[in-house]
Amino acid sequence: MGLMKKDKQQTLSKNYDVRGRQYQKDLSSSYHLVVQVRTMSVGYAVLDPMLNTFVAYGSLSLRNEDANYALQEEYILKQEILSLPYRQVTVVVDSPVRTVVPRPYFDSQRAIDLLRFVGCDVHSDDVVLNDDVMLANSVVVYAMPKFLYFFLKTQFKNLSIHHALTPEVGAMLLKHTSGELDAKLRVRVGRKYMDVILVKNNKLQLVNRFNIPSVNDFVYNIVNVFTQAGIKENEVRVEVGGAISSVEDPQIELLRRFVTDVQVDAIPQYYNYDFPHPEQEYRYSTIFRIPTCE
Repeated sequence: MGLMKKDKQQTLSKNYDVRGRQYQKDLSSSYHLVVQVRTMSVGYAVLDPMLNTFVAYGSLSLRNEDANYALQEEYILKQEILSLPYRQVTVVVDSPVRTVVPRPYFDSQRAIDLLRFVGCDVHSDDVVLNDDVMLANSVVVYAMPKFLYFFLKTQFKNLSIHHALTPEVGAMLLKHTSGELDAKLRVRVGRKYMDVILVKNNKLQLVNRFNIPSVNDFVYNIVNVFTQAGIKENEVRVEVGGAISSVEDPQIELLRRFVTDVQVDAIPQYYNYDFPHPEQEYRYSTIFRIPTCE
């Protein structure tokens, strides 16, 4: 399921490493490192808390998910930023093997059964973890590769690991309790799938993943969520981020025909950035938002 499996040669695709003028390797022990683990890549960003400034960010792409575990660890450690000591490290795991459970129904001894009950394929070399989402009175249950979990625990001190849904849901509820809107839908687009989070009347209503083989499926699933929740399209804000090609992406253009209020992610303005904003900044909005959700 996860980032890595076994016994083929590792190959690379698009990698980048952007460092600002204020980035200093010798000061890493005062920095906050944020790591976002996806199925085939690792993204990272470095925050200087004293300056409230991101001083570096980058991505490490893995094209071959069947590489040997030891080779994967060695390869990751060759990236200088991922081999340094930090004051704080936050890892967010974007694993498709996850579910959200109301806290009264959560039993840590049966966490793996909860994943299998919703059809998730949990492997023997996975570790099952859980996060509390306090504002939703819910628990995110998820799996990640066991070797990667222990690698991170060994490599970094002051480490916290969460599923990607945890900061997303938390941020949605924090925004929503301000009374901004009665309903808000968060859409995070991946490769041929979309994750949706619906908040209505200050409560988490839905977390789900839909396959989107076409543009029409993208819009249909969103409109169908509104229908099932009894929400009119002009009474909800839709926030979209992730793997979209541009702000004028055909999916966004089509969605705007059906929904009045559509916003495409931008990187948070409450931080400073010691480098030019990424050209497609909506792709990086999640990783720059994570420290606020800690």
